[in-house]
Amino acid sequence: MGKKNRSKRQPKKRDWTAWYVTVGVVVVLGGIVGFNLYRDAQLPGERFRSLGNVHIGERAATPNYNTNPPTSGPHYPYLAGWGVFDEAPADEALVHNMEDGGVVLWYKPGSTEENELRIRQLEDASRGYRRITIVPRDSLDTTYALTAWQRLDAFDTFDAERVRTFVDAYEGIDHHR
Repeated sequence: MGKKNRSKRQPKKRDWTAWYVTVGVVVVLGGIVGFNLYRDAQLPGERFRSLGNVHIGERAATPNYNTNPPTSGPHYPYLAGWGVFDEAPADEALVHNMEDGGVVLWYKPGSTEENELRIRQLEDASRGYRRITIVPRDSLDTTYALTAWQRLDAFDTFDAERVRTFVDAYEGIDHHR
């Protein structure tokens, strides 16, 4: 009887390259997402979901914004302008200011003396910046509110450093997409 040739088949070596590449891509993407979340959490003010940046006409219904004051959403195709306003322009115009890299500094109206003080404080804290609008808002829940695209910081006691930190973080960042 002859011997049967029973060669043992060597198991095929597994190619781990695709697995390593997949794990590497997941780790890199996770790191990028994590870094962006961390960086975003370090910025001043609370972040709100964007309501988009669609332009609307003046006869359009008033949009339902997700913040008071608004931080994004449908708006007019023109700016409210920069500087101090005794009466606030329409939210739809001020939202365009924010889309164009502006920061809106809001104050709750009070007596004539209180208004003058609040305006002077906001002007002094924002001196040297180009895209600043200072406006009153009757419906504020606090004495002051600072808004930029998707960001809101609201407080009662004036803090010039807080204002400058907010403006430094957001003034000049364009949000057209």
